[in-house]
Amino acid sequence: MMQQQNYSYGHAAKVASVHMSVRKPAYTQTQKFKNHFQSGAVSLSLSYAAMHPLDTLKTRMQVPGGRGIAWSAVFTRETLRMLGKGFLVSSIGAGLQGGARFSFYELTKSYLLPPTSRFQTGQGPAQHPWWIPTLSPIPATAISAIIGDLASSVIKVPREVVTSRLQTGYYASAAASGHNVNAGFVFRSVLREEGARGLFRGFWSTTARDCPFMVILFTTYENFKAFHISNMQTAITADPTYVASSPVEVKIPAMTSTLFGGISGFLAGYFTTPMDVIRTRIMTFKKSAVPKGMVQDISMTGISREMYQQAIQQAAARSVHSNGVVRSMRQGQSIYRAFFVGSIPRSMWWFCVCSIFFSTYEVMKQNLMPLDYEQTKHA
Repeated sequence: MMQQQNYSYGHAAKVASVHMSVRKPAYTQTQKFKNHFQSGAVSLSLSYAAMHPLDTLKTRMQVPGGRGIAWSAVFTRETLRMLGKGFLVSSIGAGLQGGARFSFYELTKSYLLPPTSRFQTGQGPAQHPWWIPTLSPIPATAISAIIGDLASSVIKVPREVVTSRLQTGYYASAAASGHNVNAGFVFRSVLREEGARGLFRGFWSTTARDCPFMVILFTTYENFKAFHISNMQTAITADPTYVASSPVEVKIPAMTSTLFGGISGFLAGYFTTPMDVIRTRIMTFKKSAVPKGMVQDISMTGISREMYQQAIQQAAARSVHSNGVVRSMRQGQSIYRAFFVGSIPRSMWWFCVCSIFFSTYEVMKQNLMPLDYEQTKHA
């Protein structure tokens, strides 16, 4: 009888050890930072390179004087010639941008999420800086996404200034004069005409667009992942202390991460289109287009006000003989078209980019940090 009791106690302890065991992290924070930088750089560069032509179409639809959603004005011989403009600078810049964004994102998230038993070294309680608050997954992901985006903006904004001007034919007159208008030409022209500040034109409008974009993107994707993992019956996810930052992660199938990333990117892209339109107009604004003696406000507020007023005027011109209800509906439609111009190409572009990115990113993380995806084995 005593032997039976001892066996039951030992068996229960062995089973409990599966869920409560302490696991030392396989990689240091420095190693993880480097690996996340590599994964983000390769993944974002690949996805931007694949989707550059659609980005060109979207950008040309948003410039002032464009025809909005009039597709016949977009698919022209000039647009076809512009499709490859800015390809190299966009792809290289996206690599550096993605590396900075995702290394800082993962680093910040690892500190904001609460430590678990698998963060412990086996020598006492879990280590966590006392001055850093621990948050639940959603706010931790949102804050990490914002910090990651701010870190990448130093690279992203100059890249987008150069790329957008190449895509929209900003220096068409210089090209007609025989100049070779490439990324180097645009870079030198911006420095000569506007100084270093010109490379960061639209910085705050870009930040205002991308911070909410990243929050929507990452919180949606991480919740998709959490839902997927919660339905997998494994010893790791059965642990009640499991959080997304655990050093032991569950592999996400490539097709699953492709779908999760695509849907997350589509939603984030669509709802942040107004800020993207404003950013494009700020970055492609030409001082020469403003009459002498007239001051053009190219701030976010100024561009927004101008777009709103133009939308109202266009709606009024079409509603001269309409009643109040029809007039209000047309005003709403006109405002929507002004601020959401290019929303479908932008959303589809982000669907494709994030489909390619997240599937590549997850695979690269698994290959660069294989020990993080191995379940702890017990005798």
